Amino acid sequence: MIPTLFPRKSLAALAVLSLACLSAQAQVEITDPPAGHNFGKVPLNATFSTQYFSVFNRSSAPLQLGTMISSGAALATCAGIGCPVVAQGDFLIPAGSDGCSNAVLQPNQGCSTLVAFTPTAPGARISQFIVQSRAGGALATYPLHGTGISTPLDCVLDWAEKSFPQLLTTPTGTATVSPFQLRCYANGTMCLGADTAVPTFDQPSVYFYQTQPTPSVQRLGYLSTFAQAAQCQP
Repeated sequence: MIPTLFPRKSLAALAVLSLACLSAQAQVEITDPPAGHNFGKVPLNATFSTQYFSVFNRSSAPLQLGTMISSGAALATCAGIGCPVVAQGDFLIPAGSDGCSNAVLQPNQGCSTLVAFTPTAPGARISQFIVQSRAGGALATYPLHGTGISTPLDCVLDWAEKSFPQLLTTPTGTATVSPFQLRCYANGTMCLGADTAVPTFDQPSVYFYQTQPTPSVQRLGYLSTFAQAAQCQP
């Protein structure tokens, strides 16, 4: 007869407890915002866009949550111009707005945490809202999306696309390629941008970059002149 370290009843109790823990972890649900939420287009250095995230315990047992964080560690993205950039620091929880970290939720009880989007660069920005367990694992995740807008450059580029639709085809998102913030067209064969990524002695200018037949950069004029023509808001 093989000796056992625990009575069968104890083993059964441990199994039930393990299943309860797994069930609790599997039933942490982010109910708000709805799927597909996007923080939208937010100007750089402007008032941020905010959204409450609601977390519910859908299990039949009490559950203590860990920390709520923004993290892009598990995200993969492309590396070309206009691709979304993993920017976890652009999605932050303002002080005093976290109602979920380390909270104990009874069955079907929820909590809310505010997430703010403050883009630090133009273009698509992504991260993840993660509900952590006490041990640091992820109980639930929600993708975070937002777009940083460089004003008035993005307004000027939108106006240019409407004015020259046959030339400026298949645009990428606005991105930073120092010293320029630019948007490319026609599979990257041409780009429009301005030298707004770094401080300059003169006011920012708009440039046209073309890769074919010979790479060249042409200054088109001051950004402020184009912004006035496009009737962009200051």
